[in-house]
Amino acid sequence: MKRLENIKNSVSQASRIAKLTNKDFIFNFTSATTGVSRGTGGRLVSASASNFPGAIGNGVAMTIGYLGPCAMNLPHTHPRATEINFSVKGTFQVGFKQENAADFIMNTVGPGVAAIFPQGAVHFEQNLDCTPAIFVAAFNSEDPGVLTVADAFFGALPATIVGASLGGLNIATVNDIRKSIPANPSIGIQECKKRCGLA
Repeated sequence: MKRLENIKNSVSQASRIAKLTNKDFIFNFTSATTGVSRGTGGRLVSASASNFPGAIGNGVAMTIGYLGPCAMNLPHTHPRATEINFSVKGTFQVGFKQENAADFIMNTVGPGVAAIFPQGAVHFEQNLDCTPAIFVAAFNSEDPGVLTVADAFFGALPATIVGASLGGLNIATVNDIRKSIPANPSIGIQECKKRCGLA
């Protein structure tokens, strides 16, 4: 981490590049050991300023999602970036909500089709197929950040606040819900699981 911070604090582009090796400008998504999120639905591999030195100072990051049958990249947001998400393999249901007053936007995208998720919008990608699917997500920030909604709401906020926000649920109920939140990505909607024989 210290090396990455040193690169980020360079006084010029030339100074920054001088601190990098040729290999710092490539990222292998298939063998990455950092920036990897695993769940029952597959894995997400992210290349950003925190694990890809070549991204520092260039304002871009990327995530590749390898989702199993019916798997979902759970609802989340990127507080510092807009995302363009490209379906490489598979059919995805995608949707986002930008703010309280805005409409919910949902589409189905197949191979060769991209979707936009505005900065800060809560969004998701659901593999609708009974076979594995792959998407590529590009960001206009080297540090897009990610906040998974269920983890943030149920896992980070005080149980008293969560309970009150949901109409007065007691702390025991909130804690029970916390225990059932899956790791991301997870298996998604019931209809898909039933259709694909996963239910």
